[in-house]
Amino acid sequence: MTSRYVVALSALALLLSDAAAAGGIGGDAQDYNVFIFGDGSFSSQNSDTMGNLAVGGNVSLTNYSVASGIVGDTAQSSNPARLVAGGTLTAQNGGVGSNQNGAIYTNGAASLTSFTARGGVHAQTVINSFAADATEYSDLSASLFGLAANGRVSSSYGTLTLTGASTGLNVFDISASDLSNSNSMYILAPAGSTVLVNVSGTSATFQNGQVFETGIGAASVLYNFNQATSVSLAGSKNPMGSILAPLSGVTGGYGAMDGQLIAASFVGNTEFHSVQFTGDIAAIPEPASAWLMLSGLGLVAAFARWSRQSGLRPAA
Repeated sequence: MTSRYVVALSALALLLSDAAAAGGIGGDAQDYNVFIFGDGSFSSQNSDTMGNLAVGGNVSLTNYSVASGIVGDTAQSSNPARLVAGGTLTAQNGGVGSNQNGAIYTNGAASLTSFTARGGVHAQTVINSFAADATEYSDLSASLFGLAANGRVSSSYGTLTLTGASTGLNVFDISASDLSNSNSMYILAPAGSTVLVNVSGTSATFQNGQVFETGIGAASVLYNFNQATSVSLAGSKNPMGSILAPLSGVTGGYGAMDGQLIAASFVGNTEFHSVQFTGDIAAIPEPASAWLMLSGLGLVAAFARWSRQSGLRPAA
């Protein structure tokens, strides 16, 4: 078989494997409780991130614990409990990892005052490119935002209810004002399914209130803020899900968030609980998977026709 046929068939295999991939957000952010891409900054005090923290730009922490829920291993070159900074790190009072056995990886200077990481301070080699990650997650957000809704949304007297029936992916479209104006929020979907909430609008707020989930839990819920340049975790309302906000500077009050935050920057005091998004956003609908398969087969067929017309033949 000629190398061109091999390339074409490899491309088809990649398409099919991508379509079949399941579980989690994927990419560099998958191992992090909070992931700030590009050259965005992270600033917080009097709080903690129970999972790992990675920031493309500068990090400023006071009275803060990173990866407090992860057991570090000082003998590993890539410590399971880690703080990654693409820029400078200024940290006072606190540490990295359970029992402070985590490690710090930074491209810039590290100014540490009573801030302990027994795994040491190392050159940042953990994340290949925060800039490439910005593109990757922006593209992912746009792709997810383009999906057709298949869930039902109702709003009444400050209560926002999202009801899904799919055992696969339940997609909901809501506006930023719907979210900001709601107090109680109910998300109902079949056990084992995934919930994607596409939020339109340039500014959104999780104000005081509570999110209730039936059938699914926080690990299965993803809020996608494709248009927002400002997302606020202002009040006591825990989103009970992960947030993807590629254009947004996120601000946080003294509440908690059960889920991953993937955004352009963060400043505030939100306590991040280590709940990884495990939902399946790859297996979107069967028609999409079938379309990918047919497109891949069409690509190979078109290449085969071109090869015949060009006088090329596969090697024996």
